[in-house]
Amino acid sequence: MKSDLHLASLSNPAMIPKGRIGRFVYESEIGHGSVGIVYLFRDPLIGRPVAIKVLNPQLSNNQRQLFEKHFIQEARAAGRLNHPNIVTVYDADKTEDLLFIVMERLEGKELSDMLKNGHQFSYRHIADLVARIANALDYAHEHGVIHRDIKPANIFITEKGAPKVLDFGIASASRQLADADATLDYDDLLERRLLGTPNYMSPEQAKRATVDSRTDIFSLGVVLYQLLCGQLPFKGKDIPALLHTIIHDPAIPPQEIKSDVPLRLARIAAKALAKKPEDRYQRASDMARDLNRFLEKERTERIIARIQQSDQDKTKTYHKEQRTTSVTVPPRQIALAVATLVAISTVLWLSLKAPKPLPEAAFSETVKIEETATAEKPAQPSPVSQKTSEPVLSSTASQPPTTETEPDKSNMAQAKSTTTKQNKAKQAVAAPKPEPAPLSYGTVSIAVSPWGEVVVDGQNKGVAPPLNKLSLPVGKHKIEIKNGDDNYAVTIDVNSEKEIKVVHHF
Repeated sequence: MKSDLHLASLSNPAMIPKGRIGRFVYESEIGHGSVGIVYLFRDPLIGRPVAIKVLNPQLSNNQRQLFEKHFIQEARAAGRLNHPNIVTVYDADKTEDLLFIVMERLEGKELSDMLKNGHQFSYRHIADLVARIANALDYAHEHGVIHRDIKPANIFITEKGAPKVLDFGIASASRQLADADATLDYDDLLERRLLGTPNYMSPEQAKRATVDSRTDIFSLGVVLYQLLCGQLPFKGKDIPALLHTIIHDPAIPPQEIKSDVPLRLARIAAKALAKKPEDRYQRASDMARDLNRFLEKERTERIIARIQQSDQDKTKTYHKEQRTTSVTVPPRQIALAVATLVAISTVLWLSLKAPKPLPEAAFSETVKIEETATAEKPAQPSPVSQKTSEPVLSSTASQPPTTETEPDKSNMAQAKSTTTKQNKAKQAVAAPKPEPAPLSYGTVSIAVSPWGEVVVDGQNKGVAPPLNKLSLPVGKHKIEIKNGDDNYAVTIDVNSEKEIKVVHHF
């Protein structure tokens, strides 16, 4: 490939390239770092923007040969990495005397720039970022790629907040160049910033000993310490003093710098910063696992604290209402009671005002007696018959009061019974039918870590979190929480007066 790129040395980055590198068309400069300048190019074949880092062409022939060998090898190895937290490398090559690497174009900021601008990260955010980077490093180590230069300048935070590890091939080639070239002046190489700042070096790198994947774990521990405390763990007035501190002096405990640093995070940083590789995390995934455990416990504690705070607030509100308010009857019950009283009063008033009917039995008996007396007057009975009839007449005359009194009492009782039945019928029509009592419900709070599928009485209610509350009818219910093959079950008795808590950690 031919290049019409006119690149100045790193000491004079004002010169801007014009033209192409291979098929890639130049658009603008993005920035310059310790080992080269980054430009924005466009791939005309697919219209995709790419970032191209051009490396320093001012090395000696011997240095360039060593660097080219390691750079191409490591950059191509990094190009095989496919991880969401590692920048994608599309190509790495050499044209004439120009080494370059083609990477995905990222939108966001380098972590180093965010720290310089005073950006403050929460401890949860710090744990999440470093855990993702540790998983990315573990993935690279599994594929035989060691970064060798983990530092904030090589960690990019996208606009969505995701970390991306940069410069796998460049950093690795630079470190291997320093290790392989015994004739190269180490301090001079540092001064020219080809290897960047040594603040994040591991003790074995500072001693120029053989390194393995655990060197990246130490460097990531330095980044974690800096994020927690706001300062670096190792300092020196010059490079030799700094390297001596890295090799021999322990870091100040984070709690002595910031008292609110969580103890679990301080312990993770201390283990990653162990001087001997065998005392550190042996794999970056082990470090990521401890950071994720911190996040899980912290999240569970926040959920429990929020539930407890809610209970305290409800209790305070309840006592306040008891002191400041009286018992009130719902308006619907008042209206129902008033309507019932009006209906009963109306029925009683109508029943008292209505005239009482004359009993039919008494009326018919009186008519019969009068007819009998009228029929007997014209006849002139013989003395015998008159004598005979007198006792009958006197007997008959003496019976009417009894005859009239007996039916009158019976009929009045019957009339009263009829009136009572009518009143009851009117009350039944006038009084509204009572509505069925509504079901009573209680609240159940759910706190599960890290997660669990919640089943109530055989019905799936969702996954907790985000599910954290249930409203269930008063009574006994069986709660099951499932996390893969693990299962937790409990029977609760729900009531409407007190919130029930179900807390479980898998």
